[in-house]
Amino acid sequence: MLLLRHASAGERLSSASLDRARRLDRLGRADARMLPEALSGVTLERIVSSPYARCLETVRALGLSRGLPVEACNALAPDAAPEEAVALLASLPDDALVCTHREVLERILGAEVTCEKAAAWVVERRDGALVPVAYVPSPTSQQRAAGVLV
Repeated sequence: MLLLRHASAGERLSSASLDRARRLDRLGRADARMLPEALSGVTLERIVSSPYARCLETVRALGLSRGLPVEACNALAPDAAPEEAVALLASLPDDALVCTHREVLERILGAEVTCEKAAAWVVERRDGALVPVAYVPSPTSQQRAAGVLV
């Protein structure tokens, strides 16, 4: 399973309702456009996302490229109860991609596990827990590391 943090969307907005609709910024849109190629070698059966605009926008091109619908789920919102996210993840297949927020990733994987925007953790199920096993940098970070200008 891949746990993906949404791409860059600028600064948090003052009200919760406005922040829920916050869209990706220039860097975030670049990462979202590159995500299908960056994950081309990964088998995906489902794409499940927080209903926040920045998460849905992050995985839209990926869903279109795979012919998969993006399923919006309130359990992945930053203010959702932790047990809701855990129950959702337990119900998903191993070939799922989940797009969510830093807060949710920290609750699931622990605060010591960091994740840049538009990056992902490959996680495995072990004894009922999700264990991070590999980090996948954001597409723009991968290009910078390869010496390609973004």
